Amino acid sequence: MKRILAVATAVLIVAGVAVAVGWRPWDRGLPEDAAFVMGEDVVTVADLDSRNDSLRALYGVQEPVDDDAKDAFRRQSAKSMAISLLLDTAVDEASIEVPDADVDAAFDAFLASQFDGDRQAFLDVLGNVSSSEDAVRSEIRRQMEIRLLLDEVVGDVQVSEAEVAAAFSERRATLATPERRAVSNIVLATRREATQVRGQLDAGTDVATLAATVSIDAATRDRGGALGAVTRAELVPAVGAAVFRTRPGRPYGPVRGPQGWNIGVVTKVIAAEPAKLATARERLRAALESEEAEQRWTEWVEQELREADVEYAEEYRPSDPHSIAEWDEAGLSDDQPAEDG
Repeated sequence: MKRILAVATAVLIVAGVAVAVGWRPWDRGLPEDAAFVMGEDVVTVADLDSRNDSLRALYGVQEPVDDDAKDAFRRQSAKSMAISLLLDTAVDEASIEVPDADVDAAFDAFLASQFDGDRQAFLDVLGNVSSSEDAVRSEIRRQMEIRLLLDEVVGDVQVSEAEVAAAFSERRATLATPERRAVSNIVLATRREATQVRGQLDAGTDVATLAATVSIDAATRDRGGALGAVTRAELVPAVGAAVFRTRPGRPYGPVRGPQGWNIGVVTKVIAAEPAKLATARERLRAALESEEAEQRWTEWVEQELREADVEYAEEYRPSDPHSIAEWDEAGLSDDQPAEDG
């Protein structure tokens, strides 16, 4: 369910603040301070700014500096807030409730994961963005409620054996296990240092000893620079190219990465393996179920958006007001290579 959860999380990121909405009569156009109007509810620019403050406190979401990116962020923020209001209404209509004890447990887990349980650090962040603990708890409750709504909308997803077999035939190449390489990597601040240490590797000095002594990569230094068995896709492109053209037992580099100059040794090559239906069946079934669940949820939300009476101010109008796909493409994925290499 990873992909559907990613899409759901993007849609579920809603205001951690109470949104001040109210009806105002107007003859033509939108009220001057409106970001958008849904039905008879006006969401002001101040409401949207407060919401983004809470997102920064809860998720570290920052408004871009670049003007074009800032414009896109503003428009997508408005649409996300419209979606949140739409989903809140759906939750109310479905009479979905989450027990206080479940919210408390989720809040404690959030505090532990994001602030190592340091309540004061959490409160300091809230103070910096003019938010509150009640706002955070409200946001957590809303997320939990909407996850229950998602379950109701998606319903039971079942994939037949014939569908699994057909998908296997179509995706055989992508289901194969790619070649992996066990790598010990050292990161140095300058090319000159990396070249000197590469000379020591060429002379036969143990890579683990050198890594423990000179590497500036704290994440791998204490384990002798070992990255484990990695695929080329898990490495930054330049380092991946160097590693995968190097014979086992031989050093590579220097090659520049995000943290500095990389050198190292390929200690083992693990050959690629073709996909087999027997071993890929359950993983493929889970992927197909996730895709079907995502499609059902997306179609439902987009239909609700089309039927909602949402009118955006010009500078807040999203490029596609009825699509949630932009969030999946843009937004809040945290997939990163495991190491500098």
